[in-house]
Amino acid sequence: MDDQERLERNREAWDLRVGAHLGSEFYDLEGFKAGGSSLRSFEVEALGEVRGKRLLHLMCHFGLDTLSWARMGAEVTGVDFSGEAVAAARRLADEVGLPARFVQADVYDVADILEAESYDVVVATYGVLVWLPDLAEWARVVARLLRPGGVLFVAEFHPMQSLVDGELRISTSYFRTGAADRDVAASYTGQELPAHVQSTWPWTVGGLVTALAGAGLRIERLDELPVDLRQRHPRMALGDDGLWRLPGDPIPLLLTCLARSVGVGGLGGGVAEGGGGREQR
Repeated sequence: MDDQERLERNREAWDLRVGAHLGSEFYDLEGFKAGGSSLRSFEVEALGEVRGKRLLHLMCHFGLDTLSWARMGAEVTGVDFSGEAVAAARRLADEVGLPARFVQADVYDVADILEAESYDVVVATYGVLVWLPDLAEWARVVARLLRPGGVLFVAEFHPMQSLVDGELRISTSYFRTGAADRDVAASYTGQELPAHVQSTWPWTVGGLVTALAGAGLRIERLDELPVDLRQRHPRMALGDDGLWRLPGDPIPLLLTCLARSVGVGGLGGGVAEGGGGREQR
């Protein structure tokens, strides 16, 4: 099986997830409809003021984070390869009355569909990098979409997480390569799904930095955080900030990265200072 076949199989798997996720406690759709936001404080702090800025959310699932950025005043576009996700995102935008554009497209094709060098901000958040067979090409797509001086913000589950099992023992190699295919019958939100196979691709922190630098983006900040969005291990405890931690913070659980397109300009606020949705994959 080649990567294109794996990507098509993954797209079908994400179509399956949409209906389950819309009703899950994890996403708290009703809280969002009541005026809430799905964004974490460190995401908002990293980008600063986004009002009036053109923001592109890649691999946006059903648009909860995308619309949370719209609620902060950004001019948003969300992209996802799942037709079910894009349809749900459009319905949600209409229901809450937020202006947004949602486009169904493979992430590798999006630079040929959307306007090049026209976005102030590109965001990619939580469980997205493992679905990319070619990280360097993805970075080149981002670079084509950002205007000079625009920024990419990545918030991602640290690759160290994939190495440990429920007992916090090392279960595989950080330096493994090649696609991993596995049988799945439930989503991370807890709902059962029809049995299917999904494919993911490993990545390292060094691989991400090299891909972004190779695409001409300047790394301005790279942070590793000892927090997670959900309880993956029995020993994790929930903090007052709504994030989960392991006792003693033994390993990084999240990673955030801010990278800028080379050129004059900036967004002001947190972005200009180099500071630094809750879509989980």
